[in-house]
Amino acid sequence: MKEAYTDKFEFSLDDKGRVSVSAEWRGEAFEKRFLVMPSEEGCLRVYPASFLARQLEKLAADNTPSTDVRRKSLERLATLMQAAEPDQQGRIMIREKFRQHAGLQRQAVLVGRLDHFDIWEPRRWQKIAPPKYRDWE
Repeated sequence: MKEAYTDKFEFSLDDKGRVSVSAEWRGEAFEKRFLVMPSEEGCLRVYPASFLARQLEKLAADNTPSTDVRRKSLERLATLMQAAEPDQQGRIMIREKFRQHAGLQRQAVLVGRLDHFDIWEPRRWQKIAPPKYRDWE
């Protein structure tokens, strides 16, 4: 990770299921490829592509009995990930099954989470957003 994902942005999804990644998160200080995965909270988590490499490096450096369990967890996680790279307009394609998981239709809220960002359906985001945060909007 080169830079932290901060702030919140609202974008529309186009007819092909693409959503814009904020220009703020596409600058030189940010990675150009992403890994998109569903979360248990009902949103999508979007990590820089180096996330997986960092996890594998941690496994290689840790030679304990729990390493195999963690590796198998990462392997299962890898089957749920979608690689994405912004097009010329800064949009990433979100697969249909991921859009369905997150309830995404026409609008999306991208929320910075420091080492990654989330993509939320706006009503779902409003339900879980901290009350003070909602007051700032």
